[in-house]
Amino acid sequence: MKGKLLIGHLTLVVSIFFVQCHAQESYRHKAEDVKFESEGVILDGRLWLPQKEGPHPAIVCAHGSGRAPKSAGRFAAGHFTKLGIAYLCYDKRGVGGSGGVYVQRYNASEQNLKLLAKDVSAGVAYLRSRDDIDGDQIGLWGASQAGWIIPIVAATAENIMFTILISGPTVTVGEENTYSHITGDGSTAVTLSQAEISRRLKEKGPYGFDPYPYLKEQTMPGLWLLGEKDESIPIPETLAILDRLIKEDNREFQYKLYPGASHSLRANGRMPADYWDVQTEFLLKTVGVKVK
Repeated sequence: MKGKLLIGHLTLVVSIFFVQCHAQESYRHKAEDVKFESEGVILDGRLWLPQKEGPHPAIVCAHGSGRAPKSAGRFAAGHFTKLGIAYLCYDKRGVGGSGGVYVQRYNASEQNLKLLAKDVSAGVAYLRSRDDIDGDQIGLWGASQAGWIIPIVAATAENIMFTILISGPTVTVGEENTYSHITGDGSTAVTLSQAEISRRLKEKGPYGFDPYPYLKEQTMPGLWLLGEKDESIPIPETLAILDRLIKEDNREFQYKLYPGASHSLRANGRMPADYWDVQTEFLLKTVGVKVK
């Protein structure tokens, strides 16, 4: 957001943790370069598949705000393919081998967010065209700005099974912009109290794209992993929206808040020890993803 925490940055953080914890393990998966069409352009992707026979459940990666390449998905793919779940990541529109234009200055405009959501939906449609993918078990995974993109897909695409969001906002784009301006997106020390920050957010009010109407329409389970000291999205306001959706709208949403963790989910320089375990439990127990 604001270009600070790009999906590549978050993936790098995750990858460091992943490599540290699993350096001795061999990743039993195969990778296939694929292409699919979205809104008149060809997107260049990579699909990681478990070694065993399909059809497999699958996950499509939705990118954050940066120039994300398909190679950014390899670390998450290492975890999910061990569970028997295929993982699709692609060069973002206008990046690498993908056609189209990468929008930088106004990448959180409603028009651009909806276009990027169509790219994710195209990835889902591509997976459903394959015999080795179980079209009834496809979910979405993303970080940061994907918190605005994934709800659009989940509310409008057919038969999405689940969503997982890492540091994904539920507030409007305008509220995130206001908060990032107050915090400097983590570039400066924040001296204001949380009460004063919340007061200023309320005074400025919501504006820009609002994911809430889409989240209300989301019928499948969703998981959010959030950092208490996030410098890019306002956590109390984000949690208040999730609590409202859970309690008032009966949405099958859950979240885990990591004390002291930043937008990258790091606390004291480290990723959460249960980062993958929380997601695994959500997929296999809460959602009931079935793997062979």
